[in-house]
Amino acid sequence: MRKLIFFILFIASLNVQAQQRYELNSGWLCTNIKDAHATGNQISSTNFVLNNWLPATVPGTVLTTLLNNKKVPDPFYGMNNERIADIYKTGNEHYTYWFVKDFTEKAVGNEQVWLQFRGVNYKADFFLNGKKINAQQHEGMHIRANYNITKFLSPNGKNRLAVIVYPPDFPGNPNGGQGGDGTIAKGLTTQYTAGWDWIQPIRDRNTGIWDKVTIEKTKGINILNPHVVTLVPGKREPDAKQKPAIIKVSSELENPTASAFSGVLQYQIAGKTVSKAVAIPAGKKVEISFADLALENPKLWWPSGYGKQDLYPVNIKFLKEGQVLDQENLTVGIRQIDNIWNEHTKSMGAYINGQKIFIKGGNWIISDAMLRFSDARYDAEVRYHKDMNLNLIRIWGGAILERPEFYNACDKYGLLVFQDFWFSGDCNGRWVDPMKKEDQWTRRNYPDNHPLVLTAIEDQVKMIRNHASLAFWCGGNEITPPEDILNPIKNDILPRLDGTRKFFDFSNSDEMSYNSLGGNGDGPYGIQDPKSFWAVKTFPYNSEVGSVGVGDYESLERFIPKENMIAPQFNSKPDSVWDYHKYIGYDQYINPYGKAKNA
Repeated sequence: MRKLIFFILFIASLNVQAQQRYELNSGWLCTNIKDAHATGNQISSTNFVLNNWLPATVPGTVLTTLLNNKKVPDPFYGMNNERIADIYKTGNEHYTYWFVKDFTEKAVGNEQVWLQFRGVNYKADFFLNGKKINAQQHEGMHIRANYNITKFLSPNGKNRLAVIVYPPDFPGNPNGGQGGDGTIAKGLTTQYTAGWDWIQPIRDRNTGIWDKVTIEKTKGINILNPHVVTLVPGKREPDAKQKPAIIKVSSELENPTASAFSGVLQYQIAGKTVSKAVAIPAGKKVEISFADLALENPKLWWPSGYGKQDLYPVNIKFLKEGQVLDQENLTVGIRQIDNIWNEHTKSMGAYINGQKIFIKGGNWIISDAMLRFSDARYDAEVRYHKDMNLNLIRIWGGAILERPEFYNACDKYGLLVFQDFWFSGDCNGRWVDPMKKEDQWTRRNYPDNHPLVLTAIEDQVKMIRNHASLAFWCGGNEITPPEDILNPIKNDILPRLDGTRKFFDFSNSDEMSYNSLGGNGDGPYGIQDPKSFWAVKTFPYNSEVGSVGVGDYESLERFIPKENMIAPQFNSKPDSVWDYHKYIGYDQYINPYGKAKNA
């Protein structure tokens, strides 16, 4: 009996040791580059003294760290943002920072240790224990970085990581235009941070280690970017006994060692196990596809209002002689999305599992301009959309591709997602604009580094493609990407890496919906006259339709000082704080009930 217990514990310990992943999300320190007076090799030495360095917020932006250390006021309260130095005036050095993290880790036997950054803005170099670990400088906000740090680890397990983060090369003049003077879009970063008609400029332009930093340990083989596709043929009924669904699974395998590895790659779903014998040459990365699995009577995933959001855990692992060398866990919903043009409505129709879906959508730009996200926050914000009886969220192209935790919440609550890539009509040259520094046709070729954009799109597609909620891809907000980016997306990247979702060239394309009301294909905006609202035919799948509104009083108190808490007058001279926070008035709709006396 004791031998049996020991054997069970031994096998359990193998499984625990084979996959170990944890975040480096506390204990960071930082300082401005002008105060460091040392190189990355020196700073990353555990002997280097970090006197007077600030506690840093990671994940987070430089501005978040400065706010948390009370070095700047809350930029969203009153006129405080005007008291914070803007990068356009200070120069990039003002927001160029060193970040340092000490951690304990070492590799034993054939263990491999990986350092993973899920988002850094904008450029970065990484140093560990006195040595630089990235051969080429990391560039681009919307791209992950993954480094094998095994050979850089200290023999005693005491390590120091030092990261220098540089702001966007072109932070742009925040001159009041949409995206300021537009040059923020010359780089692969967030366009909204130079200011828009709904936000004042974010002073550091979101510079920092803004997303998660993770350590992962494997035993030789590293499983990367598993991909699960589900096919649900025919028209299905929720809660009925289902005909089989087809499960297609593939994954990348990386062998960083000097020896070839052979073993068994397998995955498990719904009590079924599918295996394949594989061999990975030394120093190579290969992609392995499994035979299709016909899953009997699957529990299907449906959008909110149409059925349950059943989800399946999937475990994929690599085994050699019974030992787990690496494994990945993900969650998938079994569903199929199809799109058919509706000639009657002059718009695209959406079908999930063969059922026609009436899309009720809301636009999402970003929920926090300083990128302060959490699982709980995403969960609550997505749940609010469900509680409003919406079933789709469209993510606007001037911000980010949201984090996997956002899609987890959408999977959970049944919110379909329409995902733009990082282009906008304003910055990327749809219109002649006197607020922009460069002419319309120059801006049509933004960002400057097209190969970087394509690399980032490949990476981000791999990051979120397994989510049941992800329903549509879109080239950009109100404009297509440049042709040498658009064509590879359509004809190579998405067919090769996904192939299951509709791609729209741009957000208000006629292939989505023919909208004759909004002028430029979006809208109408503002409060509409009831006579025309009920009398004039509108069109489905408008990517933007909007009205005006003001938050509840409790919310207003969070950013408007007491002395400014008045009834704002829009058509006369507005209050400075209401005006600064982009208030759009609707006095003419209030006045028939009597002029507003107070906030």
